[in-house]
Amino acid sequence: MDGKDDRWPKQFGDFAECLAMYVLGQLKNMSVARIDHVGADLIAAKREDKRIRYAVSVKGRNFPDNESKSFKFDQNNMEKLSFTAETFGMIPAVAFVFVDEMEGAKKIRVFFMQLKDLKEMSEDPGICFLGSVADGIQFKYTEGKKVRHLSAVRECRRVDYTELAFSALDETVSFME
Repeated sequence: MDGKDDRWPKQFGDFAECLAMYVLGQLKNMSVARIDHVGADLIAAKREDKRIRYAVSVKGRNFPDNESKSFKFDQNNMEKLSFTAETFGMIPAVAFVFVDEMEGAKKIRVFFMQLKDLKEMSEDPGICFLGSVADGIQFKYTEGKKVRHLSAVRECRRVDYTELAFSALDETVSFME
């Protein structure tokens, strides 16, 4: 064995879905159900108006330090999400769940947006963090001295952004020792 966990992609995908479900349910005051359907992973409804329902596709990624922070949401995924949302009378939406250490501490970033906003913003040259690419939309959130995608995302009212940071305690005896 090479030390690589072959189940990690599935486990991380499940984690991303559950975290998105928690953020929507507990932090955004929505009723949420995890589903297993083509194109959508969650159904979310506003508690104050249950007629507003979303079909949510969750995309998760654990970014290594040496890789740019971008993700391509492809046309095939958009079509599947749109079809499922239309079939059940919902608004298609996307949740990106990304883990990185870009700002010095390990963080989990959760970005929610409606699919129509994602598409519209990707066509807007004034939006630096989204762009149309061959067969999809590129979402970028790199933050540095020259590139300020994350700052632009944080300021954008059409993206719901939640960030969780890990804090490290002093070295203590581990249960794994």
